[in-house]
Amino acid sequence: MKILFYDMGAYNQKDIEYSLQKMGISCKSILYKLENIYEDNYFEKKVTLLLNAENYSAVFSVNYYPILADICHGLELPYLSWSYDSPLNIHRIEETLGYRTNYVFFFDRAECEKYWNKGYENVFHLPLAVNTDRLDEILITNQDRYKYAADISMVGQLYDGSLPALMAPMGEFEKGYITALIETQMRLYGCYFLEEMISEELLGRINQAYAKFGQNKLKLTKDGLIVSVAKHITHMERTLLLEILGEMYSVHLYGPDKGEKLSGVTWHGSAGYFDEMPKIFKLSKVNLNVSLKCIQSGIPLRAIDIMGCGGFLLTNYQPEIAEHFVDGEELVMYTSLEDAVAKCNYYLEHEDERIEIAKKGYLKVQSMFQYEDRLSAMLQVAGLL
Repeated sequence: MKILFYDMGAYNQKDIEYSLQKMGISCKSILYKLENIYEDNYFEKKVTLLLNAENYSAVFSVNYYPILADICHGLELPYLSWSYDSPLNIHRIEETLGYRTNYVFFFDRAECEKYWNKGYENVFHLPLAVNTDRLDEILITNQDRYKYAADISMVGQLYDGSLPALMAPMGEFEKGYITALIETQMRLYGCYFLEEMISEELLGRINQAYAKFGQNKLKLTKDGLIVSVAKHITHMERTLLLEILGEMYSVHLYGPDKGEKLSGVTWHGSAGYFDEMPKIFKLSKVNLNVSLKCIQSGIPLRAIDIMGCGGFLLTNYQPEIAEHFVDGEELVMYTSLEDAVAKCNYYLEHEDERIEIAKKGYLKVQSMFQYEDRLSAMLQVAGLL
């Protein structure tokens, strides 16, 4: 079997390639930056020539690319995609999603259900994975301990996004409604209602307000507004939690956003996925995962990576995390900011329990979240194994 793998710079690209080779599957990667994921004549010709010149069994990509779906559909070749983003938010995705040559895998079951309810039978749920072989080989030096050791660390963006600017031209009712949505959704874990509560009528009122404000070219879509609200909620949750913890402990933040108001938090800038993140996860007593709110049910890659490094994970409640892991034994979940702070306090004071939980979390992902198992499942679904 030979697979053509589109390389878009995904975090897990190398781990997937490594695992395919470990399975005895030949894999050739094509690195190219698509400016337009729907149409690119040069890319289309290059991929088509490659596929015609050699005997490939399938095309594979991390996340979904309509242009690859079109190419494979034309050549009657299986196209496999596996998302690590949620939601994908691909405009006009339904124009290509239903191709019988597509096998589309989402890590978030709630996103799958959205398409299942629309009748798509080629959409599948597949949780993400971790390459513990690679992570086990990372050695920790005394210099690393000095650089990365911390009571609490968080790796990720603060998502200080566009919502305040989007809300500025809105009427008082629309502003109040969205503010109430934010405050309510922020307090609820495992219950995501933004899609239900943002109606076409509300969007119409907002877009009318933009027109009155002279912003005739600005028109919000439902998906665009939902993502903006979700990112803003995530920004508030991450910022508040870090601010509270930063007054009590040594808290380190790794990401592109400095967080000017987080005076008690040490900011380091972005961390390299392969060379720095594993050391941070291994050397932090508590690793925080605060999921992006629009990940409705799934287990984010960051959470699995933390456990794959043998790190202690404190994460917000997610339905699929609760299904796969035992809370308080393999990881620890929180259901409010107050709960998160209390559990940080407890596990920083109870080192033996913390270390034991981290060990059990590592053993769970090592045995149940390996890439070879996930990739075998994908290939079987596509009829390639």
